[in-house]
Amino acid sequence: TWSGTTPYTEWQWRSKELIDYLIAYDLLRGAGETPASLAASQTKIQAFAGNLYRQSTTPLGMYSFYSLVKNNHTLMTAAALGLAAVVLNEASSTDANQQPTSWAGAGLYNIDNVLWRDAQRQSDSTQVAGYAEGPYYFKYALLNCLPFFRALGNFLPDGTQAYTFGATTRRIRNPYFDPKYARLYDWLMAILMPDGRLPALEDSYVDMGVPELALTGQAQYARPMYFSKLSGTNMASAVAQLRDVTVDMRAAWLAAALTPAPQSAPALTVLPGSGNLVFRAGTDSLATYLHVYGRGGLAQANAGGHSQGDASSFILHAQGQLLALDPGYLSYDRRAEVGQATNHNLVLVDGAGPAIGTPGAGSPAMSGIQHAFQTPQLSYGEVTTMYQQATITRKTLFVRGAYFLLADALSAPAAHTYTWQLHGYGLAGAPAAAATGTFTDGLAAHEGTWQKNGVSLLAHVTGTGGAATYSTATNPHETTYNTAENHTTLLVQSPSATQTQFLAALCPYTAQPPQVATTSQATTAALAATSPGFIDVAFAQADTLLRADASGQLPQPVSADGLLNFYSATADGDFAQLFVQAGTTVQAGPTTVLRAARRADISWQRTSASHYDGYASRADTLTISLLKPPTAVTGSAVASYAYDAGRQQLQVVLGAASAFGVQLPAAGQPAGATPLPVVLTGFGGRRVGAAVQLSWHTAAAQHSLGFEVQRQTDGSAEFIPIGWVASAGDSAQPGSYSFQDAAAPATGVYYRLRQLDQGGAATYSPTVAIGAVAQAEARLLPALPQPAHDLLGVRVAGSEAEVTIQLLDGLGRVVRQQRCQQQATLAVGTLAPGIYFLVAHDAAGRPLTGRQKVVVAP
Repeated sequence: TWSGTTPYTEWQWRSKELIDYLIAYDLLRGAGETPASLAASQTKIQAFAGNLYRQSTTPLGMYSFYSLVKNNHTLMTAAALGLAAVVLNEASSTDANQQPTSWAGAGLYNIDNVLWRDAQRQSDSTQVAGYAEGPYYFKYALLNCLPFFRALGNFLPDGTQAYTFGATTRRIRNPYFDPKYARLYDWLMAILMPDGRLPALEDSYVDMGVPELALTGQAQYARPMYFSKLSGTNMASAVAQLRDVTVDMRAAWLAAALTPAPQSAPALTVLPGSGNLVFRAGTDSLATYLHVYGRGGLAQANAGGHSQGDASSFILHAQGQLLALDPGYLSYDRRAEVGQATNHNLVLVDGAGPAIGTPGAGSPAMSGIQHAFQTPQLSYGEVTTMYQQATITRKTLFVRGAYFLLADALSAPAAHTYTWQLHGYGLAGAPAAAATGTFTDGLAAHEGTWQKNGVSLLAHVTGTGGAATYSTATNPHETTYNTAENHTTLLVQSPSATQTQFLAALCPYTAQPPQVATTSQATTAALAATSPGFIDVAFAQADTLLRADASGQLPQPVSADGLLNFYSATADGDFAQLFVQAGTTVQAGPTTVLRAARRADISWQRTSASHYDGYASRADTLTISLLKPPTAVTGSAVASYAYDAGRQQLQVVLGAASAFGVQLPAAGQPAGATPLPVVLTGFGGRRVGAAVQLSWHTAAAQHSLGFEVQRQTDGSAEFIPIGWVASAGDSAQPGSYSFQDAAAPATGVYYRLRQLDQGGAATYSPTVAIGAVAQAEARLLPALPQPAHDLLGVRVAGSEAEVTIQLLDGLGRVVRQQRCQQQATLAVGTLAPGIYFLVAHDAAGRPLTGRQKVVVAP
């Protein structure tokens, strides 16, 4: 029947009723009821399914449901028909509307089409791309899809079958076994908050988990939920999560009988296809969690009427408590009350932000994730976006798994006033034990604190020059369906400018927060934080000049030339770690702690008394202050390293972006196994064509016979002798030696020297690591011809690996897609004339360089 503004509004309820009847019928058959005893019921259910099929496939004037609707409504209707085809597979009829083969074709074809194939599809089969309408509406569709998938998995083995819908026949793999669906389930697991709830992204409720994934039969998708700090909702129990007004999944969940697998989650999750940047410290329900949203492309363009104005917004959860809110979703009719940019943790431009999505058009603000990496004591990532004629880059540092630094770089051709927002879970003026939580005003000190259920969030915020103004506002968020509650929002506003910076420390805690102070100067936004064991300083700037921290907190002033700079010392003043974004230099007093040959994002940290970890975002040569010579420097892209004993500096040559480790001698032990009979001041190597050139230097030599050069390949347990270099004899003067390994393997390789003295004793040098032969980075070459009329030639240089080529329209929708190796031809003759965008991704979903505009002419 027709109800509401569209004929399919009512079908969502009828489809769920049909599924309930089908499950009841199937349970009775399984309990021993005969087909004869259930014949009358089968006839009625068959007619019910037939009516749904007929109505959903019959055009109404110019309206055709499956050709126009590409969202959760299609998935729900199609899944109900698919389940009917499985349960009533023995039913027959002369009416095609009541035939199981018709239902199966409509069900599987349209699920496959809406999720994976259509230009308006909700996901992408080539990468983890999430579900465009957001987590809740994917869950809503899954309530119909999962019973169908599980039934089909029991009914048919893995494999592809031919299914016909209309005039099209397509071979489709059984969804229960199809790994494409695992990408969607993996996406949900990757973004789950520590208490088991889904983050309230887009039009999603704040109190929803997804226990129904137990129906996949895979233990890694069965996650427990924790309700002790979930208040203001009737969903705070496992029973409530599995049963709402229209759907009861309790029996299906119990029948799955799935024991959850041990939980695991990386410290940093980067999903550019779905726009999720997730930082975690731990895997239990009390872990600290921050989600930063950076969605663009197909996922954003196809979100339609369920996308909110939330580009670059964040959610923070710690100690079992949601602390920094996304506002949730009251209901479709009231979505605008909480879905605007002013309801999200993002920066407003002249009081406005990205627009909320409308039916048929997602929010127009496209975002992207870039430059993410993770080391033992620090994780980093960026989200970039544009709205209101301004460019916003949100940079996030997660420090020691304890607190977050958010640096927002803002720029525009004209001057604007920028407002930094944080919607915390607490209300100013509320009693200490109020269910709303509380907010404590610290605006004079540039901060505010929210507290709920014994967990607090301190936010300390500054801007360039420290000239921001601070205020608060009261805003609503959803607690459950059509029920709102107020909270206090911290607002930090900059003076009008064409560019500025915000720098914020977000510190969740249960006992004592760090002491944070503003130390901004005229051209920097700067903070200093003191916590048990550490003194941290950070500053952001709009250029890359070498500037000094003005906090006075450290024994010596620290200078750096990155866009974002971070330096940490122990409470005793010893070096702990550093980070520079797009930087080359960090100095502590007169000492150059780090120098890079090329600008890069660089992390360097002491992780134990005898080990350091580092990272650089590109091929680079790093010179690092190090008091002792290392015993080894390891990393997949370490081309060579050398230690200068006189300057106490380690030089590491990286052939590509890479993490690396530096091992020092254990306490009480020298750099080598025993002292060498020569004083070795440097040992390094580099690739020269197919060979490896080794060189080493000595300060002095006594009774040395020579050097046996040994090689160890990746995966090999032993060093193998490959050459001999005789000693130049006893000398108190510096000496230099070299050796070329002409037979060096192309893979990573290690070298060391076995130094023999004239008495026959042997000692060993530190190990030198040489990275594998660098593989050329894949990139898109200019597409030809321009303009294109019928065919567009696409070429990929630098790699023979398979890549995915996509042609996007002006809204970011994929209009052509093809996998290729090195070259491909796209048919563009049927496309509307105009400007398109050619992009490519590798097998891991990483974008290739060379994104370009393409002109299609008539």
